[in-house]
Amino acid sequence: MYYCFFRDLGVCLPFTQFEYDFLNHVNAAPCQLHPNSWGFLRAFQVLCTVLGIEVSLPVFLHFYQLKLGVPPYGILSLNGSRDGGLFTLYSQSYKNFKQEFFRAALVNVDLPQFPFYWCPRPSRFHGVGQVKLRALEVAAIDNLAALPRPLDCKLVLSRANAAYKERALESEYFVFWWLGVCVAFFC
Repeated sequence: MYYCFFRDLGVCLPFTQFEYDFLNHVNAAPCQLHPNSWGFLRAFQVLCTVLGIEVSLPVFLHFYQLKLGVPPYGILSLNGSRDGGLFTLYSQSYKNFKQEFFRAALVNVDLPQFPFYWCPRPSRFHGVGQVKLRALEVAAIDNLAALPRPLDCKLVLSRANAAYKERALESEYFVFWWLGVCVAFFC
């Protein structure tokens, strides 16, 4: 695992179910994913929690596509789908992040809930694909698409540990619900 995942992005062990689901969907170990991509995963979880939207892999996949690195050991990156991503990059340049690495070990676990070792054939995706969306997920996509994009990834993540997350984001983005639709404006 890269130290910057924890220091900068607030990734915690054990991973959330959403993070397990994503790693299984792309068939990749945690260290195969670029730090900015981990930033998108974390910011999505924070934003959904703040807005009262279910954290859903199909909703996330709608906004992103996976770019494969140079085989066999290239880093995987998330880019905005053709409809656009939700967040800015956490950092324009993550230099030397591979030098700050540590090993995580399974303790009292029979099988990991995601690929634990580097996978030579990750699964590419472009948006949600052929996944059948529930009505709740379609509504969540519409609500998130209505936000001013891209949202500042660092700002969203900085609000992750705020005592009043909703108010913390509202101070930067004017967010309100109108007829069941989230409407947001930059202040």
